[in-house]
Amino acid sequence: MRDQLKALVRLAEIDSLAKDIDDRLKGIPLELEERRLGVKRLEELVAKQKAGIAEAERLYAQQETDIASRNDQLGKSRSKSAKARTMREAEAAERELETVRRTIKDGEGERDRLKERIEKSRAGLAEPEKALEEQKAELATAEAAVEGRLGELRIEREKTLVGRSEVAAKIDKAHLRVYDRLRTKISNPVAEAANGTCTACRISIAPQRFMQMAKATEIMACMHCMRILYVKSAIED
Repeated sequence: MRDQLKALVRLAEIDSLAKDIDDRLKGIPLELEERRLGVKRLEELVAKQKAGIAEAERLYAQQETDIASRNDQLGKSRSKSAKARTMREAEAAERELETVRRTIKDGEGERDRLKERIEKSRAGLAEPEKALEEQKAELATAEAAVEGRLGELRIEREKTLVGRSEVAAKIDKAHLRVYDRLRTKISNPVAEAANGTCTACRISIAPQRFMQMAKATEIMACMHCMRILYVKSAIED
C-alpha cells in the first residue's frame, strides 16, 4: 500500500504541474484578448474625440461663412442707410444695421468659443493618442511572441506528462477511479497530512486516524475535504 500511496503522490505532482501549464496555455490567449479589447476601447475613445473636433471645426467654418455673409449684409445695410430720404427710412435702416451688428457679434462670440474648444480638444487628444500608439506597439510585440510561448508550453507539458501512464499503472483501479473523480472536482486531490492537520483544508485529523496514516497501510482520505492524505515520512525511501 505504501508503493501505491507513493504513486498517488507522484501522480498528483505530475497532474498539478500539467494543470499549471494548462492554465497558462489558456491564460495567455485570454490576456492577449484583454489587450486587444483595451486597444479597441482606446481606439474608440480617440475616434470619438476626433469626431468631436471634426464637428467643432465644421461649425467653426460655418460660423466663418455666416459672419462673412453678415458682413456683406452689413455693407448693404449701410448703403441703404446712406440712401435714406426720410426719417422713417433712416430709422428702419438703423434698426437693420443694429440687428446685423448684433448677429455678427453673436456669431463672432460663438466662433471664438468654438476655436477655444477645438484647441483644448486637440491638446487633450495628445495623451490618449500617445497611449494608443504605445498599446498598439505592445500588442504587436505580444502577438508576435505568443505562438512561440504557447509552443514552448506545449513542449513543457509533454515533457511533464512523460511517465504518467507508468505511474498510474502502479495504482489499484479502484483507488485510481477515486483519484480521477476527485481531480474533476477539486485541485490537488492528494494532500499531505502534517502535525495532525490536512494541509489542504487545514482541518484537524483525529490522533488515532493520523497514526493510521503514518503507517501507510491503507489509503485514507480527509473527512472534511475528501482528499487522499499521506504522511511524508511514511512514503520516503
